[in-house]
Amino acid sequence: MRRSEALALLFLIVFSIVSFLPAWREVQFAGMSLFGWLMAALMLISPLLMLLVFGRGGGGR
Repeated sequence: MRRSEALALLFLIVFSIVSFLPAWREVQFAGMSLFGWLMAALMLISPLLMLLVFGRGGGGR
């Protein structure tokens, strides 16, 4: 695994852990809990980030 792939994976894991913290379930923003906003952001960020990382790599190691 290349360094950029490992960093992207680490970022997504940390973002997921932070998103699932119980504190975000009570906070409301624009009529929706912050947990919902973070989950929506995760659904958009994760495929885009991985497409960028893998697209720049051009294949194998």
